[in-house]
Amino acid sequence: MGSSWTESEFGSEVTELTNQYMAKEIGRRQFMKRLGAAGIGVAAAASILAACGDDEEPEAAPATTQAPATTAEMMGPSVGGTLREGYNRDVSKHDPLTTNWYDPAFFAIYEAILSNDPSGATVPQFASGFSASDDGLEYRFTIPEGKLSHSGGTIDAEMVAEFYRSIQQFSFIAGLAAPVDTYEAEGNEVVVKMKNPWVGALGPHKTGYWRIVNINTWKEHSITAEGELDAASTYGTELADGTGPFTHEEWVPGSHVLVRRWDDYPGSQTPFFENKGTAYLDAVRWTVITEAGQRATQLENGDIDSLINPAHQDIGRLESNSDLTVIRHPEWSGYHLAMNRDYPEYFGDPLTRQGLSHALDREGMVQAILFGNGAPTYGPFPTTDRNYESAVEQFNQFDVDLANQKLDEAGWVRGGDGIRERDGVRFEFRYLVEDETVQKAVAEAVQAQFANVGVQANLDVVDRALAFEQQSGPGRDSVEMSLFFWLWPIPLDVLILFSGSQFIPVPNFSHAVEPRIDEAIANWQSSATEADAQASASEFQLAWAEELPYIPLMNQNATFVHNNKVHGWQPFVWNLYPYYNDTWIEA
Repeated sequence: MGSSWTESEFGSEVTELTNQYMAKEIGRRQFMKRLGAAGIGVAAAASILAACGDDEEPEAAPATTQAPATTAEMMGPSVGGTLREGYNRDVSKHDPLTTNWYDPAFFAIYEAILSNDPSGATVPQFASGFSASDDGLEYRFTIPEGKLSHSGGTIDAEMVAEFYRSIQQFSFIAGLAAPVDTYEAEGNEVVVKMKNPWVGALGPHKTGYWRIVNINTWKEHSITAEGELDAASTYGTELADGTGPFTHEEWVPGSHVLVRRWDDYPGSQTPFFENKGTAYLDAVRWTVITEAGQRATQLENGDIDSLINPAHQDIGRLESNSDLTVIRHPEWSGYHLAMNRDYPEYFGDPLTRQGLSHALDREGMVQAILFGNGAPTYGPFPTTDRNYESAVEQFNQFDVDLANQKLDEAGWVRGGDGIRERDGVRFEFRYLVEDETVQKAVAEAVQAQFANVGVQANLDVVDRALAFEQQSGPGRDSVEMSLFFWLWPIPLDVLILFSGSQFIPVPNFSHAVEPRIDEAIANWQSSATEADAQASASEFQLAWAEELPYIPLMNQNATFVHNNKVHGWQPFVWNLYPYYNDTWIEA
């Protein structure tokens, strides 16, 4: 894109901004904001961005604060000790096939067939190598000899293929890889055969739900004689038979999780791990700290050694502490509001959903709740995603007058107490939120802003397990509205599950049926080229922003902190959690 083009069309100020962006002096989000301040509309700004070649990596959060290397670090790793880590959520069971969330312990207990390295490249993990056919219809993964599970069972290609087939049969998450036809074994290779070429085929196989278990142990404890899932299974709570460098030991919801070093670990194929053998640590213990204000304090007091997502208001203080290292980067996550369409009297029409969305000051919530450590979202994706479509920003802007206008048009009339009514129905409903500090703060801010436009959302704070249960029922057995925080390394994949009509009631908690979105999903899952993928991703985002199967709110940066006596604990942007193979603590 030449300067003369922008200057002739938009003037010198935009030319200078464009030059700064292309020189990587400013990031995409800052570029778009400055274009808006210069009076450039969304459509024109999108065309400028496209002409620049919108291929930048995710915009970096503030740089890592890092202390100089210590004598112990220069001398090399110490063996032993327990890493005590603070976790900002309650814990999920350690079963990739049936869990409703995967936690950091999955990266210790299990290996995936592939992973992302620090540059974002796809590399082997459980496999020793992989290849794809020229037509994109077949992928092959080599399983080396001597791969074991924690029980001592040998994991060969057929067991891995059967594990993947079990995901197709039993896991709600299987829809993430819908274009996969079959998983087969040929000798020491797992062969993945596709229904159609798909550029996203490898992505799901790197995530927590595809981390490899000993399928024989899993079936023994999880499948009934009739071939159905056993609701009373203790797999993932009392036992797990994984393939990673640590074994499952304790799982106590609301309290902690404990894993221990597996001394018979056969070693890692992962290229970016320095330690290819058994772990240095004796154990890792994750402490559940859902009260955000306690997280930094426990780290500063020495009760824990590392921490995932401290309270946003504490980050600055932690960054100024020379005994700590703070790592921040963009996070593939978002807060959004599910609106159960099986309550059509509330959420059945787009005018009402749009009115609710315009009532929300997203930028204000980012500043007040996240202390600026995030960004507002006007569509489903975080602004840092490679497939982000900036044209969504024409929708869902904060405008109380417009919110009231749309609710008026939708037939909602304020009553004597200020609460709206329509067709004899009072605009008052139950509003569910998980019992975690930041989520409660977001929910309360939304509740107050809805009240400003005559809508009464009655907040109900419940624990994590109950929140999932009460969002997951069919029809009106599910709650009217809920706040959900999603976290996934490939936003488009997971948001398909939230919005595709085939995923009602779980995890399409809104029970939304939107033909535009279903068509965009079908196009994404049949995209054979990056250009096709971007087109379907853009349409998916625009359809979401306009039709509002959910109301998007904001996303946050990921923040990790550790005491400087902890080494080799390296979270990076492409994986949700750090690995623990290289982690050690100064003796």
